[in-house]
Amino acid sequence: MKSNYFKLLMFSLTISISLTSFSQTEDQKQRITSKYNTSLLNQLSSDFGDVFTSQKQSVLDQAKRRNLETSLTLKDGSYAELQRFDEKGTPIYYQTYNVDASRSTRTDHLNIGGSTGFNLDGQDMTAHVWDGGHARVTHQEYQTSGNTRVTIMDVASEGLDLNFHAAHVTGTIMASGVVPNAKGMAPKGNVEGYKWNNDLAEATAAAAQGMLVSNHSYGFRPNTLPDYYFGGYIGESRNWDVIHYNAPFYLMVVAAGNDGTNSWNGSPLDPSNPSYDKLTGHSTAKNNLVVASARDANVTNDGELISVFISSFSSQGPTDDLRIKPDITGNGQGVFSTYETGDTAYGEISGTSMASPNVTGSALLLQQHSNNLYGNYLRSASLKGLILHTADDAGLDGPDAVFGWGLMNSKRAAESLSQKDNGVIINDLSLLPGQTYTLEVESNDVDALLASISWTDPAGAATTQVNSDEARLVNDLDISLEQTGTDYLPWRLTGVNTNEKGNNSRDPFERVDIENASGTYTISVTHKGSLTNGQQNFTLIVTGLYAEPVVCEAVPPSGITVVGIDSESASLLWDNAPGGEFDFRYREEGTTDWIESSLQTNAINLEGLAELTTYEVQIRTQCLTENTTSDYSEPITFTTEEFVLEYCNSAGERTTDEHIARVRLHTLDNESGAGLGYTDFTNLSTELIVAESYTITVNPNWSGIIYDEGINVWIDFNLNGDFTDDGELVLSSAPSKSPEVSSTFTVPEGSVEGENLRMRVSMKYDGLPSPCESFEWGEVEDYSVILLSDETCNLLAPEGEAEQDFCSVPLLDGLEVDAVTVVWYTQESNGTALAADYIISNGETLYAASLEGECESQDRLSVTVTFSDEAPVPTQAVLEDVVAQCEVVELFAPTSQDNCDAVEIEGTTTVEFPILESTTVTWEFEDSSGNISNQTQDIIIDDNKNPEILLNENIVLELDEDGNATLSLDDVDGGSIDNCGIATQELSQVDFNCDDYDPENEVVEVIYTLIDTSGNEVQETVSITLLDPTSACTLSSNVFETLKVALYPNPAQQTLFLELGNTPLTIDKVTVFDIQGKLLISLIPNGLNTAIDVSSLSSGNYFLRMSSGKDTMTKRFIKE
Repeated sequence: MKSNYFKLLMFSLTISISLTSFSQTEDQKQRITSKYNTSLLNQLSSDFGDVFTSQKQSVLDQAKRRNLETSLTLKDGSYAELQRFDEKGTPIYYQTYNVDASRSTRTDHLNIGGSTGFNLDGQDMTAHVWDGGHARVTHQEYQTSGNTRVTIMDVASEGLDLNFHAAHVTGTIMASGVVPNAKGMAPKGNVEGYKWNNDLAEATAAAAQGMLVSNHSYGFRPNTLPDYYFGGYIGESRNWDVIHYNAPFYLMVVAAGNDGTNSWNGSPLDPSNPSYDKLTGHSTAKNNLVVASARDANVTNDGELISVFISSFSSQGPTDDLRIKPDITGNGQGVFSTYETGDTAYGEISGTSMASPNVTGSALLLQQHSNNLYGNYLRSASLKGLILHTADDAGLDGPDAVFGWGLMNSKRAAESLSQKDNGVIINDLSLLPGQTYTLEVESNDVDALLASISWTDPAGAATTQVNSDEARLVNDLDISLEQTGTDYLPWRLTGVNTNEKGNNSRDPFERVDIENASGTYTISVTHKGSLTNGQQNFTLIVTGLYAEPVVCEAVPPSGITVVGIDSESASLLWDNAPGGEFDFRYREEGTTDWIESSLQTNAINLEGLAELTTYEVQIRTQCLTENTTSDYSEPITFTTEEFVLEYCNSAGERTTDEHIARVRLHTLDNESGAGLGYTDFTNLSTELIVAESYTITVNPNWSGIIYDEGINVWIDFNLNGDFTDDGELVLSSAPSKSPEVSSTFTVPEGSVEGENLRMRVSMKYDGLPSPCESFEWGEVEDYSVILLSDETCNLLAPEGEAEQDFCSVPLLDGLEVDAVTVVWYTQESNGTALAADYIISNGETLYAASLEGECESQDRLSVTVTFSDEAPVPTQAVLEDVVAQCEVVELFAPTSQDNCDAVEIEGTTTVEFPILESTTVTWEFEDSSGNISNQTQDIIIDDNKNPEILLNENIVLELDEDGNATLSLDDVDGGSIDNCGIATQELSQVDFNCDDYDPENEVVEVIYTLIDTSGNEVQETVSITLLDPTSACTLSSNVFETLKVALYPNPAQQTLFLELGNTPLTIDKVTVFDIQGKLLISLIPNGLNTAIDVSSLSSGNYFLRMSSGKDTMTKRFIKE
């Protein structure tokens, strides 16, 4: 079972940036975010932020209790800060990664004055930086015309925290070059800087506003982590993939880490190669760009790579499922950049923290270049694919777990962008279910033919298993090339240090390399299995092609096929027209108005269609270069299917320790036990009124230890099959130990009335669940909600005479509902109208028909009749006492019976939980007429269970050189427990000296006393082995005092020699024992020099004791 601890994360600084916001224009941001589900991103940001806020104080409290540092500077100069505790209690720290960047990656060729003539300096471009602190915004390298280009974004929440690492990272990205050696990759670019503490929430919010690139030169502190974190696709990895998938123009650039020469992983993926499998945290995500570090590369003046060597400190991959990580390599060794101590301060640092901003700044220039050339930015899959596609191979032939795909070549990447459609293909495409995309290409017979696909994959399932080799790829696309019966397949890893060309089912980037290519090849892109979310966007990049532009032929497209038809969408694909684009139009059959769009690809996904409706489609080819247009194709038709509402799956894997015990909303009140992780209660429902407010209440239950539970509740008010629309999250409670959480919400105007709407209640241990999430600990339940119009007519009960029975009255002919005469029934449909003398019982439901005026839109209205009840609620017998150990966290409300129609009335109380002391609880019962009665219930808090003492084994205490020693509780206590809490722990003796030491019997006894918070007391005798390793108690007055004794070699491997010197002293016996006092060797010495065989001893510390009469001498030695 999990332990309720916090998670500690250690961030490695690469360099943070403090910026004043000079990003893309608002119009450009709008074009990016218009393609996003911003409401979902905003909800994700809120969820991540709630988790951070809920854990923040508890992390500090837990760290204080466990005597852990919340921030520290490590021996290598890197900075670490505690973030949280994971579900197993492991402290998770963020740690910075410290150990002629632009020349190595050829970025200098892109800058103003560079060989390409592109003049890319990051003008009006913004990089985002999360780091261990903030850059100094007034530094001379960050200024343009007296204004800073660095903005600190989180001063309000974090304060100003200047940090050398953040400053260095920022300068590596955008320093202007006042000192030439410090010039950054984008010397006219801007940076927005944040501290790393709330990175998930802040990055999600920034992505929703159009962020393109962010730098994260930090990661988890490795020496505190369990083995499954290394190479594992954990929750942290998944969270970043969720952000990437929902913000497809955003690319996170991450430092790989500086553990190249360390081995913190106790279970490496390949035990015969333990120097691999070192990536952790966000470095094992699929969709980001993970950067290794190399030394200064040896390159020619025109940018060709001669040689490059990896930095010894750079962390090696791969991931446990053999994905190619790191992705790319930058220059991170001996990087000179800005510091935070002054406006002219600089320093040189090495680390993947420096390689990452080298790549981040270069990637920012590629985005600037794309916008300059084509008026739009690259999707992150295109940007990542371009960087990997054009990298210089290093290390193994092909990709490996050290360099990734090689050293970044910014010059080649930018030139490939410029040569698009002229010897280079860079196409954003979409693959539909069952589709095979094909394209014929012609090699230029000079360069290697490279063809790659890159895509942003949906988030996979996180794992806590060590070295789980299950592929985390969700949508598995495949690329291959074929020529005259020969198939060419992409690269893949086969081990930590081996690769081959074959079917890749692991990576969201695949590349086929054909050296010495000649002639025509057919590219095919397919997929395995199904496609999550109905399609997968991808980018196809091909280089090494014949550069003569393809001549577009303006003929109507052929091969038009409709696939994936459902009630509201359909996908169409058709034969590609080389060099051409398409005009697409569709309409409902029988109508005259077309819906038109222009496309660059030969596929489209139509959404928002009406069910059971026939549509007709036409497509024509546009040859822009030739300025010619074909006729439209002959119409084809398709018919949508009937709408069948389906909801995503969500469930907890384990409910043994916690489950949803009770859900209450209006008239719905359901108590349940632990299910199998998901329970369908949609047969249970309640009716709500549109625009009215209601309170939803959820009670968790624990079988033992009380854990922090996060609870969300959604209602699908618009009946569209999801829970992501505004207002559908009706309760959100951050993780807590509260036995009851509730929230009040208002039913939105425009909600669907009269249908069974789905309500999802989700409870997750130590986190807020998403509506479609599967998680390890917790439970999900679904219910139904039915909405009625806010024009619902209210039945007014007739006023009875004083002598009239208040429990029932006859139905009066002409009984009014909002001044409208109706006919009454006892059934919702059919049945016989009631006579005027029908006796109505209190609380009975009747149905009104033949309505007029405001209510005529309702066929038959349900109303409940309530009468004035002047009689009191009878008081029942006193409730049984509740006897509990320690505390009471919940009481089930008793019920009382009303005197009209035996209506059950649930009692209420103002008592606050948990109840920690014996008390009397008063329950109040109020009927619908306001009559009140009370009952009392005695609560008895008892504790009749003694604490349980758990002791450490083999307790050894060593006297120091002065003959003194102190025994602590930690030496003795092995985790003693009590059901209500331990108040006092005492030892009968804690200080020891030579008076306590007996060389013939080294065991002393102390009494350990444990008292709990209720005064229950237990004792146990503890045996302590008291040792005198320095002979402080035996040498001062015995015959050995002046004797010269030598032990060598120390440490010893096979034989230990005892040399007594020239002495007439007779040694009776020599013994060897371990630190627990166990006798291992006993012998009579052989003169002044004795050889002792220690080959059978295990490696460790031992003691040798010499005896002469009553006198002894003890010496310590080490066995290797």
